[in-house]
This record gives sequence, C-alpha cells and structure tokens, in this order.
Amino acid sequence: MKKIYILILAIGMIFSACSPTVEPQQKPTTPQQGATKQQQNKKVQDQDRETQESSIFEVGEVRNCRITTESAPVKAGAGNNFNTVATLNRDDVVKVLDQVGSWYVIQLDNNQVGAIEGTNATPIVKEGENKELPKAQQPQTIKQNQTNQLPKQAAQQPQQNQRTQNNVQATPNATTAKLGSQEQQMVDLVNRERTKNGLSALTVDSEVARVAGIKAQDMVDKDYFSHYSPTYGSPFDMMKNFGIEYLTAGENLAGNSSVEKAHEALMNSSGHRQNILSPDFTHIGIGVRPSEKYGYIYTQMFIGKRK
Repeated sequence: MKKIYILILAIGMIFSACSPTVEPQQKPTTPQQGATKQQQNKKVQDQDRETQESSIFEVGEVRNCRITTESAPVKAGAGNNFNTVATLNRDDVVKVLDQVGSWYVIQLDNNQVGAIEGTNATPIVKEGENKELPKAQQPQTIKQNQTNQLPKQAAQQPQQNQRTQNNVQATPNATTAKLGSQEQQMVDLVNRERTKNGLSALTVDSEVARVAGIKAQDMVDKDYFSHYSPTYGSPFDMMKNFGIEYLTAGENLAGNSSVEKAHEALMNSSGHRQNILSPDFTHIGIGVRPSEKYGYIYTQMFIGKRK
C-alpha cells in the first residue's frame, strides 16, 4: 500500500512539472491611456516641427549708383592719379560695370568708361532695368591693364532682354500685395519687431511674395527643406530669374504648426533674427503653404533696394 501511494505521488509531480505556467492576464488598455499616448505622439511631432528653421543672406551686385556729392570726377582709371575724363553732379545716376577696390567702374551715357570713388556715390536699384540676361548676352567684366587704365569705350549692352530660363516675367514697381491671413499676420509680427527695435517697417513687394509662395510650394511638392531648390537653385538665383532687383537679399525658412510658433522660433535664432531686424532690407514677401510633415512651410524673402 505504501508503494502504491509513493507511485501515485510521483506521477502527480511529473504532470505538475510538465503543465504550462499560466501568466497573469494584462490589464486592458483603457481609452484614457490610449488618448494619453496619442497626445504624447502629437507633442513629440509638434516638438519636431518647431526645430525646422533656416536662414541665408547675400549682398547683391551693384548695377547702378547715384552721385551723393556736389560733384564727382570721373577718372580714366581706378585711382586719383589718373586723368579726369568727365564730371558728374549730385543725383546723377550711372551704370556700374564692375568694382575695383573702393572704386566703381562706370559707363557714361556716351558709352565712355571711367571710374569714380565709392565715397561719392550710393548703390541704387532701377526698377525694370538690368534684368538677368543669358550668359551669352551678359556684358564682359571690364578688365584693367597693368597701369589700371580703363578702355575708352565699352560694348553697348543688348537692348532686348530675353525672358528668363524659368519662363517667368517680372512685375515692375511691385510694392503692394493682397496677402492671405497667415502671410499678413507674419508680416505684422516682423514689422512689430522692427518697430520695437527702432527700424523702419518693411513694405510688402507683391513679386517677392509671389516668389516666396512658389518656393514654399516647391518645398512641399518635392519634400525638402533647404534654401537650395532642385528646381530654382538658391533663393538669390530664383529672385534673379524672376526679375527681382536687389542690393541685399535674405531668406528665412520655417516649418511649424502656426504663425506664432514659427515667428517665436525664428526670433530665438540669431541668424533668422538678424534677417528680420536687418537695416539693409526695405521689402518683404511671405509664402505659406500647408505641409503634412511640418504643419505649414513658411518662406520669408527679404530684399533691400534704394531708388
């Protein structure tokens, strides 16, 4: 009897050892927990959007200048030791062909080439002139010989400018534009910052605004975030191809969920803040486009021009 009991006990122990262990059931996720996870994901996504900003700045080529002194001697070369070949008066506007040190190489109305000191003039933009030409039509840079003597005549520039490679046409004298609500809100925020810092408000340029919108849409369509577009090149190439004249230019980019957040992020970044508060800029254009990745793409284009 004792042997039978031991045998039954041993068989029971074997079955107990081979039986699968039953894990305690996990508590089902409550709707409240699921909502919290979604909120956390959205918070992370919003944080990612707030980090997308970029800025760039360029000093443009001087193509025209206005005389700011009572008279300005035009020298045969870039230096005061050259003979005076003509004299310009205050507010005369001349075409600039090149810069040699602190001197402007200029072309007079009679096509004679000379040089004036940069301290006697200020760069300006002449609307509707000097549109970007194909390379084959661009006037060659005036070269000086070893004595810094300039040639007496320069080849006359072609009179007929061709349409740019992107088949776009500029709108001359574009100084006002009807903006969307977000674009106008961003312009107002920029000008509020400038006013607080003793700077003049920027004027909306409708052509710059149009180009900014095209750039924002291009970033959405081609899924990139960069100043360099696979379609248009740099923002400065793009402006020139659209016929926009400038002395200085800059671009700020932001990917964010709202105008306020984008503006705050830009102002907290030194490069972007420098563009927004630059005394060198006079006009602005804003482009805003919806983006699945960022919420919205914001393109701020700045230019400086004096007439």
